Amino acid sequence: MKIAVYSPNWIGDSVLALPFIRYLRVSYPNANIYIFCKEWVSAIYEGNPNVNKIFSFKKELESFKGTIRAGLKIRKIKLDQFYTLTDSFRSAIVLNISGASETIGYTSQMRSFLLTDSIIIPKLKMHRSKKYLGLLKKKTDLNINPKIYITSKEKKWAIEEIKKMGMKNPIGLFPFSISDKRTISNEEIIRWLGNSKNEYLIFGSKHDIQRGKTLLNSLKRLSVKSICGQYTLRKSIILISLCKYTLAADSGLGHISAALGVPTLSFFGVGSPQITGPVGDKIQIIKHCFPCKGEFCENYNKGVVCLYKLSKIHIEGAVKNLTMK
Repeated sequence: MKIAVYSPNWIGDSVLALPFIRYLRVSYPNANIYIFCKEWVSAIYEGNPNVNKIFSFKKELESFKGTIRAGLKIRKIKLDQFYTLTDSFRSAIVLNISGASETIGYTSQMRSFLLTDSIIIPKLKMHRSKKYLGLLKKKTDLNINPKIYITSKEKKWAIEEIKKMGMKNPIGLFPFSISDKRTISNEEIIRWLGNSKNEYLIFGSKHDIQRGKTLLNSLKRLSVKSICGQYTLRKSIILISLCKYTLAADSGLGHISAALGVPTLSFFGVGSPQITGPVGDKIQIIKHCFPCKGEFCENYNKGVVCLYKLSKIHIEGAVKNLTMK
């Protein structure tokens, strides 16, 4: 049997697709499973024993002609099933052109006519990983944590790379997000770290290079390095796997850290952790208001933490609880 999965386009969502792929393997242990994705998320699936092959695309999916070509590229495989985990019309076009015997996805953007099996989107709000599992015929009750795989060769490389940085056991900082509303401010990071004797690595994309430098300059008294934009996503993943723990904004890197089993504190402001929060055995999500409502805040004792009242002691306590798991 040959099965393909059209991956989500965002890093965090791609991590949340891993339980779906794991259950596909459980359901079809002898199948060939292919991942169809944009290049920038392909690193999430590398080394995964549940995946036989990854088809990644750079700019092909940005145009109609490119979308057609991408669909035709996979047509020669003669797929039995092709799932789309995105709700886009474009993904349904690819599935339709692929010639797969069964094409499965949720009803959205009037694309049902392009699919052989169009499933109604659940009315009840559920975590995104559960939504993906819902395409596998009522499997939303499954509890499967995402897992990213690292090879021994990759781990060896990361150990040597950390040594070159002059570090031994760094703590990962992921303060940046695509949205400023989800980014942790420099002021918060400075207050949480205080006069710490620990080592810290600031992670981020090429777009975060300047922000990383600014934060670095604010933490001159500490042992901190910024590697924003210096490594590919895959190499960043490998380096994150060696972190003692991580402090993460609502971002893809927070999902990666949780899926690697690294103790992760994830801070959510405008996002909904019940729908898009990281999943793992060593994850704590801290929900806070954005913007701060000050004395008019009505969220006291409602599971929401005031970010401005969160101290270094609170951070250390939360981390201690995670590392004891």
